[in-house]
Amino acid sequence: MEKSAPIITEMAWGHKGKAFRVFAPLRLCAFARDSAQRRKDAKTQSNRPFAIVPPIADALARVDSTEPIVPHQPPVTRREIFGWCMYDVADSAFTTVIVTVIYAPYFTTVVAGSTGYGDSLWALANSVSGVAVALLAPILGAIADFSGARKKFLAVCGAIIVIFTASLGLVQPGMVALGIILYIIANVGFTGGGIFIDSFLPGISNEKNVGRISGTKWALGYASGLVALALCLPLVGDGGPGVRWVPVLVAAYYAIMVLPTFFLLRERSEPKPLPAGKNYVTFAFSQLGDTMKHLKQYRELLKLFASFLVYNEGINTVIAFAAVYAIKTVGFSQDQVIVLFIVLNVIAVVGAFGFGAIADRIGQKNTIFITLAIWTTAVVVAYFTYSVNMFWVVAALAGIGMGSTQSVTRSLVAQFVPNARSAEFFGFLGISGKAISFVGVNVFAWISDLSGSQRPAILTIGIFFILGAIVLSTVNEARGKAARELEGEAHSVG
Repeated sequence: MEKSAPIITEMAWGHKGKAFRVFAPLRLCAFARDSAQRRKDAKTQSNRPFAIVPPIADALARVDSTEPIVPHQPPVTRREIFGWCMYDVADSAFTTVIVTVIYAPYFTTVVAGSTGYGDSLWALANSVSGVAVALLAPILGAIADFSGARKKFLAVCGAIIVIFTASLGLVQPGMVALGIILYIIANVGFTGGGIFIDSFLPGISNEKNVGRISGTKWALGYASGLVALALCLPLVGDGGPGVRWVPVLVAAYYAIMVLPTFFLLRERSEPKPLPAGKNYVTFAFSQLGDTMKHLKQYRELLKLFASFLVYNEGINTVIAFAAVYAIKTVGFSQDQVIVLFIVLNVIAVVGAFGFGAIADRIGQKNTIFITLAIWTTAVVVAYFTYSVNMFWVVAALAGIGMGSTQSVTRSLVAQFVPNARSAEFFGFLGISGKAISFVGVNVFAWISDLSGSQRPAILTIGIFFILGAIVLSTVNEARGKAARELEGEAHSVG
């Protein structure tokens, strides 16, 4: 199979010269042999569900099917990677439609509008769900790793998303408490599902393709968010009762799109016997305690988490205030903001795909440096922007950063965490993404109020990117990967 690519390249090159006549017979024989093998492989897979993978799977990184990434397990196939990527296709409908574009304004202006505290109540709901996930994720991750049940935990999160997202359709004007409770539970399922699906990445990737695999998943997610939004917009109309059907449509969209994940993605974590006198909950706490005692072994991973904690706060703040800045400071209309959101997501697709491939070529750390430079440039340009046309340049830069920074960060984390404990460590990554989630927005608001302008506020956010890059510069990739290998060897011996 590895010879197929050079065969085609050499034949195409030699078609107009003598090389074709010299090498063609040998190459054609080899090509025929490989084609026969491919037909045989296809016939073998034809009896399995989802045997025909959509064309987008060809964009996924190639995985050598003769070398399983995890010893003693079946090889990783493109179909399995496609199944992993499809999870973002499913859950992006929630973050795009519910968290950002349609349900959030509906809750703040219609459901809680009469209270006068719609924005504060929505922020409270997001904060409570974030804290809940931050507290639960490492514990549940440790249980999922040890019990070999990551996929089951992912399924529980999926069920929570479907049930409680659809239930949001019951929320009518004035039902503030019900709206908050249902959203918190749905958002816990959404955030938890993101942590568990990411924990599969170390087991289905290697150093040569992890960037492309992670980037493909994020790119498909951004594209899917636009599709889900397009399906839901006709229900919105003039803000009438059709809006209440939006959560139901999002739940159905998720339920359908997530099916390839559960059909194609293998459970690659292996269950381990519980120590005497322990249950999964007590063991999870003791496992976390053991992790804390041996943090020196994961020093590079901790520095990466610290770096992500800082620059991710800058990203979240820019995203939170992008529309507000565009309207109040630059002069965008509401319709232009919708177009701005669409453009951001389209460019994010390109950024995720492109920088995933770049990361595999020049390394994840170097790629993150580039993306942080792009983010810093974006806020500087935003500070000096006074026209709508110029702000589209800012949107392009932010779109590239959105699609690349977090995706490449996760691919680097995947190279640092031991596969046997990946759910636990990705739970810590989830904490890193939320631990100081209140800082950036409050810094922006404080500087904006103090100066009477949002311009110095947006410029100040660049400090998060610069500080994050400084912390990232202390991360030693080689040591981080070596720590993972040592943990993997110890687990194999155990």
